Order: sequence, then C-alpha cells, then structure tokens
Amino acid sequence: MGKELNWNGSIDLDWSYTHPADEPLLGVDGVEFPHEQLDAYKALSDEEKIEFDRHETAEVLCQFLHGEQGALLVASQIASCAPTFNAKMYAASQTFDEARHVEVFNRYLQEKIGFHYPINPNLKALLDKILTDERWDLKFIGMQIIIEGLALAAFTNMKLSARDPLLQTLLHYIIRDEARHVTFGINYLEDFVKTLSPEEIEERAEFAFEACVVSKERLINTKAMSRFLKMSDEEARVFQLNNGGLDQFRSFLFSRVMPI
Repeated sequence: MGKELNWNGSIDLDWSYTHPADEPLLGVDGVEFPHEQLDAYKALSDEEKIEFDRHETAEVLCQFLHGEQGALLVASQIASCAPTFNAKMYAASQTFDEARHVEVFNRYLQEKIGFHYPINPNLKALLDKILTDERWDLKFIGMQIIIEGLALAAFTNMKLSARDPLLQTLLHYIIRDEARHVTFGINYLEDFVKTLSPEEIEERAEFAFEACVVSKERLINTKAMSRFLKMSDEEARVFQLNNGGLDQFRSFLFSRVMPI
C-alpha cells in the first residue's frame, strides 16, 4: 500500500501557489473560532487579525513539524529493534514517510509563512518518554497509537478549516499516510497483545494512559495568543483548556486513540 500511494512533496504539491497575504489561512464560513469571541481579538484591526492568523497557524504547524520529527526518530529506532521482519520493513517505510512529512511541513513554513515556533513542552515530554524507553513494543504503542493517532485527528481538523489550497493538499497526502500507519499499528498490536500475560497487558495500558495524560496539552499553544491578545501564557492555556469548543476537539482527538 505504501508503495502504491507513494508521493513526492516537490512534484505533487503546487508550490507556485501563494495564498493572498490579506486572507486568513484558516477559517470556516459561519463558524467562529473560540478566540474570535474575545474582546481583545475584536479590538484588533483587520491587518492585525490576519497577522494573528498567520502566527497562530504557524504555531500549530510547527507542533506538527516537531511531532513528525519525533515520529521520524521513533520509526528509525523501531526499524532496528522490532522483533519481526515485517515490522522492521514497515518501520523503515514509515521512516521514509515521516521524513517526507518533515520536508513538506518545513518547506511550507519557510516559504509560505516565514517563521517558526519552538516545540511545545508537553509534546517534547511525550516524545522524550517514547524515545527513551528501551522496550520496542512501548515505542510502537507510543508512536503508532498515541503520536500517529492524535496526529491523524489534528491534521484532519486543520484540513477541514484550511483556506489555502496548497495546505489542504499537503494535509490530504499526509493524512493518507498517517491513516495507513495507524491501521498497521492497530492490526499488528492486536496480534502481539495476544502473546502477553495479563500483567504485561496492564503495564502497557498504563504506559498508553500516561502518554495520553502527557498528550492532553500537546496542542495547547499560547505564544500567538499571548503576543496578540495581551494574555499571559497561563491565561491563554486556561482559556483553551476551559473552552467548550476546544473540549469537543480534544474529545475527538482522543477518540482516535484506539484501545489496545
């Protein structure tokens, strides 16, 4: 499947297109984003609202980029330590996919937006947890179920609100790859779990739960809101955690993390 659906980020995406600078990159007709209800946002000029949109989009895309960089490292680890030939081959194929995702996210940020944001501390904690665990199957659970499952939901959500055709197409290809990764992970782990004792299953379920707890705030981004809406990082964090619309998104996000 990976060979049949292979794509080239330099050829299959129309990099000649640049979204108009005076139009937002994200938006849904007839729907307000939660921050658009804030007085501080309403007080911005039209130009400032567009600039805020660029920064907020960049902040989210940068977390996508950092997450894919982490997935690239984990996939390369699994390619060397997985116990079966099929798992090694798939991890090698996925390593190539993740490298392609890193390439296109980075190129879009560099050429179409022009700036980057650092990694979210919660995302870094999640990646560190998975990268430093010596057990191959916990790396596999962390990557295929947690990282890839949450990424699939987050990418799908952004694609639905993307107004830039280039960004929509870029996400379409990446979502197709991620769906394949998650499906392989679920199918492989279903068979593997049957070989474990109840105690070993409980240990892995606990690892997945702890990873989900760490992941809860991986997409809570505060820098753009702090800069444009005159909020502290903590105020921006609390606003996003307590917002009903974002609660629904997080519920959707974690519903994609299939029980093992």
